[in-house]
This record gives sequence, C-alpha cells and structure tokens, in this order.
Amino acid sequence: MKNKNISLDPIKLKGYIEQVGYEKDTILSELRSKTELLGDVAVMQIGQTQGSLIEILCQLGQFNKCIEIGVFTGYSAICIAKGLPESGKLYALENSTEFNDIAKEYWVKSNCNHKIELIIGNAIDSLDDFLMKKMHDTFDFIFIDADKKNYLEYYKRSLQLIRKGGAILIDNTLWKGKVMDSSDKTNNTRSIRELNNYIATDKSVSHCLLTLYDGMTLCIKK
Repeated sequence: MKNKNISLDPIKLKGYIEQVGYEKDTILSELRSKTELLGDVAVMQIGQTQGSLIEILCQLGQFNKCIEIGVFTGYSAICIAKGLPESGKLYALENSTEFNDIAKEYWVKSNCNHKIELIIGNAIDSLDDFLMKKMHDTFDFIFIDADKKNYLEYYKRSLQLIRKGGAILIDNTLWKGKVMDSSDKTNNTRSIRELNNYIATDKSVSHCLLTLYDGMTLCIKK
C-alpha cells in the first residue's frame, strides 16, 4: 500500500483547529490567558485539543478514580475532573506550591474543586504512599506530565496502581522530535526515549503514540 504523506501548513492547521477542533470552554480559555502572562513557563500547559481528548477519554471510560502527576496552573486537572461523575476523585500530585493559587482559583470557577485533592510533595513518594496503602489496581486513569527525568519511574508505579482496562496517558513523548535524534544525549531526551522503548516492549499494556502537539502516549492495561 502506498504511503500517504500529507504536508500541512502548521499555522493554518492551528487556526483551523482553534475554529472547529474542540468544544470551547470560557473558564479554560480564561485560565490559558492567565497562564500565558507567566511568560515562557506557560509552555508547560497542555493544548486545548489535548484537554478535550482527556475529558472525552474520562467520559468514555466512565472513569471515577484518577491521578494526575504534574499540576502547574491546574488546566489538565479541570479537564480530567470535567470528565468524571460528581462522585469522581482526582488526586493531583505537584511538587511545587508556586502556581497553586491559580489552580485552586480556577478549580473553583469551573465548579470542579470538590473532585480534586491536591497533594504537595515528591510525586514518587506520593505514588509509593498509595502503594503502601494497598491501592494497587484501583485507579481508572493516570495522566503523567511532570519532570521528564522521572518519567519511567512514574510509569512503573502507575502500572501497579492502575486497574485492568484502566488508562495511562503520558505527555511530551515525542519531545520536539529529539527522541529520534540518536546524537541527543541530554538527560530529558534520554529519559523519554528510555520510556518509549520500555513501553514498546511492555506486554502488560496496549499502547498508541499520538502525534498530537508534542506527542502523547496512551496505554491501556491488559
């Protein structure tokens, strides 16, 4: 079968997606604008279509108990919480308090704050605490979008916590294409490349790497 190579103007594509690519949310748009005022660090926030995908995944999977690793200004937490039922619970793990006030403000504005429990501290320690509390195989969905050096450790612990049929979604798995450059030996690139290679041979999950924004890998536990 002949390969279908499609070349699109990225600027026009972005504009078109912003017009028709996702359902608009006033609160999320306001949060994006406020986050952009923070400067270069705003790049850590996920894109609108990514947020919509996360919300839809939570709805489709009828997820109820979730973990987010990496909170920033709280955008993705809102997307997860919106996809949960009223009884749903999201444990939002963050190692910094720098942007907590913004996150909490918009969790309240989006009427999602009652579904979210913010846990400040080292995420690996928090995940280990869940495991110590015998919470293995009890979570429906885990979203990983934090420091890249610990991606594989986050993934391994998530595998123990997620139930059969549950989903793990990992952001930045294309890492601006650097993972395909064998000469790039920087720590973050090596870490993400190691994770991608690990998932590719992990028989405990079905997975798909989506070329959305900076890459997102979706894993379903068998």
